[in-house]
Amino acid sequence: MKSSVFTWIVGGIFTLLVFTGGFISAFYLNYASLGSTYTKEHIDNGRFMLWALKHLEDDEIEKAKNFLRSQVSTKVLIVDSVRLPPTSKRELELIESFYLEVIEYFDAHGGLNETFQVMENDKWVTRPTAAMKILEEFKAEQDKWLWHESCF
Repeated sequence: MKSSVFTWIVGGIFTLLVFTGGFISAFYLNYASLGSTYTKEHIDNGRFMLWALKHLEDDEIEKAKNFLRSQVSTKVLIVDSVRLPPTSKRELELIESFYLEVIEYFDAHGGLNETFQVMENDKWVTRPTAAMKILEEFKAEQDKWLWHESCF
């Protein structure tokens, strides 16, 4: 009887230790992976800014604009991955305001017209980039919402 109670107590303590250890290790691994992603993002941002600055100093304005535009498009892709649930209301508001600013910028400079070419049926076809698709979908959602609001 005493050994049975002792076995249950040891088993329970062991289970709690394994669960707690797993929880702590999962928390640490998540924290470490987010930290390295955050650091890498800052390094990438710094490199893009440095390249754009070098092109500006060398009077290569168009190259600098292209670098900065590609950086904005990359940020749209990164932000779109954060948009997936669960996302707080504050983050969604920040994402929406960022998208609206980017759309406003691109509309003022010729529209959402970043493209790439892909071969289909032995012909080169021009398609919008993934970032432009995301922005076009967001713009359509906003237009639909604004139209719906104006009806009431």
